[in-house]
This record gives sequence, C-alpha cells and structure tokens, in this order.
Amino acid sequence: MEKDSNLASPQDDGAGEKLVDEKNGHNSKGIEVKYITPSSQNGDAKIDIENLKSAFAGMGKEELMKFASDPFWVRTRWFLFILFWLLWAAMLAGAIAIIILAPKCAPPTPREWWEQSPLYKANVATFTKDSSKLQGDLKGFTTKLEYLSSLGVKTVVLSNILKVSDKESDGVDEFKTVAPSFGTLEDLKALISAAKDKGLKLLLTLIPNHSSLKSDLFNKSASKDPLYESFYIWAPGKGFTSEGMPAPPNNWLSKSGNSAWEWNEARKEFYLHQFDKEEPEFNFRNPKVVKFFDDVMQFWLDLGFSGFYLERTKYLIEDAELRNETAKRDIGSATHTEYEFYDHFYTENNAELAPLLHDWTERLANSSGILVVDDLSVTANRSLAHLIVRPQTLEPYPIFTAEDMVTLINKNLKVNPWPAWQIEVKNEEQGSPLAQCVLLSSVLLPGVPVTLAGQELGLSNLQEIPWDNTTYPESQESDVVSQQNNPHSLYTAYKELVEARNSPQILHGSLQLHIFNGTSVLAYTRIKSGNPGYLVVFNTGTEETTVDVRQMNGVPDELTLVVTSDIDSMADKSKLMSEAVTLPSRAVAVFRFVPKAKE
Repeated sequence: MEKDSNLASPQDDGAGEKLVDEKNGHNSKGIEVKYITPSSQNGDAKIDIENLKSAFAGMGKEELMKFASDPFWVRTRWFLFILFWLLWAAMLAGAIAIIILAPKCAPPTPREWWEQSPLYKANVATFTKDSSKLQGDLKGFTTKLEYLSSLGVKTVVLSNILKVSDKESDGVDEFKTVAPSFGTLEDLKALISAAKDKGLKLLLTLIPNHSSLKSDLFNKSASKDPLYESFYIWAPGKGFTSEGMPAPPNNWLSKSGNSAWEWNEARKEFYLHQFDKEEPEFNFRNPKVVKFFDDVMQFWLDLGFSGFYLERTKYLIEDAELRNETAKRDIGSATHTEYEFYDHFYTENNAELAPLLHDWTERLANSSGILVVDDLSVTANRSLAHLIVRPQTLEPYPIFTAEDMVTLINKNLKVNPWPAWQIEVKNEEQGSPLAQCVLLSSVLLPGVPVTLAGQELGLSNLQEIPWDNTTYPESQESDVVSQQNNPHSLYTAYKELVEARNSPQILHGSLQLHIFNGTSVLAYTRIKSGNPGYLVVFNTGTEETTVDVRQMNGVPDELTLVVTSDIDSMADKSKLMSEAVTLPSRAVAVFRFVPKAKE
C-alpha cells in the first residue's frame, strides 16, 4: 500500500532539493513539495510545488554590471538615446517651420520720421521778430526751438535764408552763403546742432528755378563765358516791335503779367523770367546746371540739414522749342496780356521734370535726407519726391459743405495713400474760426499735415508770433504764453492732436468717412485693432446740429472727448453718448473710444 510521504528516498541524491534551478535566481528554500495520493486506481501520483514564500529580491550588483557592460545592451541604449534626441530635434524643427511658414498678417512698415509729425513751415524773418528787431534771425530762431519741441513737431522747414541783394526778391546771389541779415554760417551751424539735440529735423527752402541778376553766374553767362554761356534760358529776338525794338521769342508771360522775356543789351539776346525780371531762369537741360545744384545740395547736407523744400518746382523746365502758349477755353474776363488768359502747357510741369526730381530724391535718400517739392500737378508717381505739397482750396461761398471736404480727401488719397495736407479756405483768413476747424480736422488724416507757423495759435499767414502779452499787449490772450496756460486754447488742442499722431491707429489705422445731416457734418474714424479709436466730427454748417455717430462701424455707445474748437458746452475729457453728439456751427470735436466688436 502506498502512503503520503514528505521524505525522499536515498536514491534521490538530493534531487528533490533542486527542483528549481538556483542559477536562475530561484532559491529552493521555502518551497514545499508534496506527493499526493491519487484517488484513482491507475497508480499515477501528483507533485504539488507550492508558491514562493518569499518575494523576488531582484538581480544583484554583479549581475546588473554584466548586463550594463554587455555590448548588445550598450548599443541598444545608445540607439535609443540618439533616437530620442533626433525625434526631439525633428519636433523642434517642425514647430519652427510652422511658425515661420504659417500664413500670418505682416506687421505694418514703420513710418519714416518725415511721415509722422506735421511739416512745420517757419519764416525766419517773422517767427522770432519782436519789438526790438527789424526782423528775426538765426540766433533768435535757436531760442525758440524749445517751443517747437514742446509742440510735438519733428520736421521744421526754414524759409529761404540764402544771400540775396533784394529783400523783396527770391533771386539768390550766392547759393552757398547765408544772407547777412539772418546771421553767419556759424550761427546756422549752432542752430542745426541745437535742433538735433532736441530731436528736430531741419529742411532748407531752396528755389532752384532762378538766381538774381547780380549773381556771378548770370554775369558770366551774359558775357558768354564758355563755362556758363548756356547756364540760363537765352533766345534771340523774333523780329522787331512797332517801336523798332527786338520782339520777344514767343508769347510767354510772367506771373506778374507782361512778357516773360527781357532783353539783355550786353549779350544781345532775351533771357527768360517767369517771375520778376530780376530773376533770370536757369537752363536745367544743361548738365552743368544740374551738377551745380547737386553740389549746392550736398554742401547744405554736409552742414547738417535733413533735406530740402523746393519752391516753384513746376517751372524748372520749359518747352525746348519755345512754342507759343494757347488760350484757355474759358478765359473769363482775362485779356491776352494777363497770365490767366493762357493754358501753360509749355512752361509748367514739363515731362522732363520727372527724371530730374527722381535723381534728386534718390541722392537725398542715400544721404538720409528727404526732398519735398511744392505745387506740382497731382501725380501718382511718388518717386518724384518724398512729399509733394500742393495747397488745396475749399470754396466756402455760397455754401461750404462736408461733401466738399470728403471729395477733396478722397481725391488726394486716391493718388497717394500718405499725402501732404495743406487745406486752405478761399477768401478766409488763416486765423478765422472756419480755418481753425479745417486745421484741426486735418491733423489726424492719413498723411502729413502742413502747418504754417502761427496757424496753431490762430494767426494769419506771415503774422509775427506774439510770444507773450508784454511784447504784444493787443494780442488779447492769443499770445503763446496765454495759450500754453489755457487748456481749452487752439494751441493746446493742436498740440494734443500732434501727440495723438504717434499712436498706431493714426500711423497705420483705417479711415472711414461719413457725412451726417445732409451735407453739413463730416465725421471720420481712425481705427487699428487692439488700440483705442479716434473720431473726428466737423460741423461745417451755419447752425448747431446733433448727430448719432453710432452709424459708423466700431463706434460704441460712449465717447471720451479729447479736444474741441472752443465748444463751451463740452467739458474737457468728459464722457458723451454717441447717440447724440451736439456741435455748434462750424466747430470740431475729437473723441477717443474703445472700438465695438463687429457683429
């Protein structure tokens, strides 16, 4: 009979103690082996190996070191390490590529210094004149730079300060010499240096169209000096008059009337002058004349000017064949002896101006300077100059409307998205309330406003600046000191709007124009995403009116008043509801607001 037993027979030789191989990390100690008596009769027996009674303790240090130094595992670890960093680098490169290549809105091109602030034109003779001086000078102008800096303007145009023999004439004697009445070259250098310290850029007014009769250049040309013989426009007479005098070459007239030709007895020829006879015109088809003015410009650039404001630019080149002008279709009451009688196709805006001005613009740009020209015909060719200043006149009579101003604005923006704004009101003094409104309403338009010195004080053109009421007691609060201390003065309003021009919404924002109340109220907004908006409202009508400006895109229910043109009913910086903005006759109000999200 078989019995259960926990004993091994002698023949086992300890095999029962080694059923689990110790080499594989299993300790046989703690393992119970049982022989189980079968219940069947077939004689089979079962062996039951119990679970481990102790937890697996892991590999020892020596075994771990064997695996660590095994070549297979070394290669595996290096492969995985390198693979990880390759995948990381690939993900990084992918992220960078997505950032770079993903479509996005390009940031706006930063505005140049001359595009940011108004262009402030100052006549040196009147800007610093006081009761103790016959006229202003360069030293006096230097003392007023602080005023210009505090006003916020960055670009200042000095009037013509070159040497002239006749103070009533624009004809220059010497193009590289300061007029003694304004000071010396050292005075000018001191002015330029002081302006630079205050962050101001100075432009020099230059009239290259003509010289004076007393210029050495003209005298040499009249005497047919080989180097200067064709420096000016000369032409022989065309027959004789009834009095037996040489007849002019054609029917061209000067701006002041009468013939544009003057006989020179020394040379026995006529010279051309489209202005006064003391102002003979240069011949810009002569490369030597162009080279002469290249040198003149470089001289003043080297001295420290930041560019030039060219006057009478459209008259620089005339018809080479000297063809007669033709009469206008509508001559009105003008006669053939008056300038207004003719269309001036042969003496103004000649096509050959384009390459000349383009070359000068590039030359100045290469020297970090700018070229500003006046009164060219409106043109889309922006390469002719950095700025083209062409005064535009509004007709206030019999009716001055908002529609007139909108038409003017759209016309200019169609030609140039960043034009110069010099808007004048016909038959109105520059200091009139209407002119002041036009000034304030144009400061925040896209482009560069042109301000004639004193306009910010409500003064008329060329009027002397009343710096304080002791020098000009009759100024009655229009002097500089009084206006600077008055938070509701025109000066204060202008200054605040000039400061607003530095904001992104003015330099890069959109423009929306709107007309309210028939044709009497002009309104426009300047908005750029992420910035407060500006709203300008101008009542051009003769009666007080109330408008609901919520009709304009982005305008919310509440507005903050920034400046006004003397509106007593509005408190400075007060909150107003946009559904009912009330303005007196011919008044301007400027508001700031948080743009409303598009619905």
